[in-house]
Amino acid sequence: MSSVAKTSEEENKSTEHRLVSSFASKKQTVVVGAIATALVTLCFLLLFWNRFLGLRSGDGGFSGAVYFLNGILPYRDYYCPVPPLFLARCVAVLAVFGKLPIALRGFAVFERVALALLVYGWLVRFFRVKDASFAAIVTIVASACDYADPVSSYNHFTITLAVATGFAASYALDEDRTPRALHLIGCAAGVLALMCMIAKQTIGLGVTLAIPLVVGLCLIQLSGIRWALRFLTGFAAGWVVGAGVVLGWMSHEGILRAFLTQSFVTGPAAKASHPGDFVMRTIAVMYGYWWAALSAAILLAFAWGALRRSEKEEKSETTADSLKGILLAVLLGLVCLGASTVATWETIVFTPYLALKPAIYVSFFGSGLLTAYYLWQFLAGKLSRRQSQFALFATIAFVSALMTSLSYPAFEAMIIPGLGLVLAVLLNDWSGWKRWVVYAVCGAMLFCTALFKEGLPFGFNGWYEPGVKAATTSSSLPELRGFLLSPNTVDFADTTVRIIREHSSPADTIFIYPEIGIFYGLTERRCATFSLSHNMDTVPDAFAREEAQRLLRARPAVLIYGPKSEGLLLDDEKTWRQGRRSGQRDLVAAVEALAREYVLVHTTKLYPLGEPVYFFVRPDKLGNQTTASPAEN
Repeated sequence: MSSVAKTSEEENKSTEHRLVSSFASKKQTVVVGAIATALVTLCFLLLFWNRFLGLRSGDGGFSGAVYFLNGILPYRDYYCPVPPLFLARCVAVLAVFGKLPIALRGFAVFERVALALLVYGWLVRFFRVKDASFAAIVTIVASACDYADPVSSYNHFTITLAVATGFAASYALDEDRTPRALHLIGCAAGVLALMCMIAKQTIGLGVTLAIPLVVGLCLIQLSGIRWALRFLTGFAAGWVVGAGVVLGWMSHEGILRAFLTQSFVTGPAAKASHPGDFVMRTIAVMYGYWWAALSAAILLAFAWGALRRSEKEEKSETTADSLKGILLAVLLGLVCLGASTVATWETIVFTPYLALKPAIYVSFFGSGLLTAYYLWQFLAGKLSRRQSQFALFATIAFVSALMTSLSYPAFEAMIIPGLGLVLAVLLNDWSGWKRWVVYAVCGAMLFCTALFKEGLPFGFNGWYEPGVKAATTSSSLPELRGFLLSPNTVDFADTTVRIIREHSSPADTIFIYPEIGIFYGLTERRCATFSLSHNMDTVPDAFAREEAQRLLRARPAVLIYGPKSEGLLLDDEKTWRQGRRSGQRDLVAAVEALAREYVLVHTTKLYPLGEPVYFFVRPDKLGNQTTASPAEN
């Protein structure tokens, strides 16, 4: 062999060795980025995860799961306006770990960390590790800046499935896919889309339509129609087979028709009597947050050049630079979380919460703009393979935000995963002072979110639970082990369970208004009405009036009543009924009619506004005692 040939062979081996070494180094860095993402997300959740009970509509699926384990099925035995997968997840957790609310909360922490890793894993396919990690951390932490987020949240659970579906489908757009691989990827994406559909119908429907449309069109342009058909047939097969299993089980249990009616007719009617209501509500809320929407629009206008340049390859850097960037992300995250712990406030102040509202519109508007831009590129026949990947990500982000907004037009779950894409694009494109501005703004977001969640870990519709610093007491109830709660919350929970158990048997019914669903599960008592919850956005007016009549006929053994202020009721009617009189007033009248015939056994006041909650017992469950109405107390 000539010396020239030997030299050429040695150079080829050297080049191959460098490539293998670089690939191994990249994989190691990706793992380090994943660990960093999980670590900061977990540290954030550990600040408050077990420091609130979720009294008002925040049991995280606990009571429904306990009912299921006791043979009480949704749709057939009680009203359920959402599909059953989130309930099935809760049932599985309680079946394994016992009928404990803390089990659901702990599993939800794991689930939220998994969501952070999914967002990171999707982003790191196209961006530098340090940028993907930081963007994922900020996105998942900021998405929790909602005082009604119970951690065990069916919104986040469904969005996790939406992100997983998009992530899986993104592999179909890679250049080196074989026909068999396309079939398998399509099948996996179809199953995940179906799971998303049976977790929450709105987001699931959006994902089910968006995935085949975007991936199919991109594959047609990039590889040809036959390649697109391979993915689409796999997707359809996975979706249809999964749907057949679920619908078959429902048919076997005799709940299929009730499920379709409650999830797709009755439930949506509670939020809007016609589609125009959604539009009017969105405009009204955006008008209230005009400053947040305007801030987002200005930022996106300034950053539009960077967003349009998103199709450029990610900037290259050494392993050392990647590790330094990851370390910076971890330090910034932990410092912001630590600073919030030092500065924790203890009163109901919404300033930290409001600071995150612009991020909602940055994600919503930003993902929408990118979707429109890539659609234009597709129509012009200029869509590259990398752009097709971003088109899929942006579309899933926009669809998730849009469908989530149907529950409420501006809440923080809408941030996932769109904010991550916008941040990753900006960090990839900007350097110098611009990059440090992004770090500073994101650091402020992390600080404000942690500050808010420590000061107000949970609240809903005027009921707020005390901050983390006040959560120093354990309940005497074995069912609540694992929680550290405020003395006020512990006293309320222990007293409520004691009164229910003392004055009712498992064969009796109870009723709580407004809904504090966790006590149905803790005491394993049936609700006196068909629905466990009567929140205005889940129960239509005609149904609420029917429930009022059911309550009067049922005459529950124990009646717990926290009167809503007229102002709060009017606000709800303005938001959900365009100012019209709601059926809730008939339900309230029925509760008060029963209260006048029952015995008042206890009164307490809620943190922090001192609003009263009355505990009534049906006279035959007490014997002869003097009755007293709320007005007399």
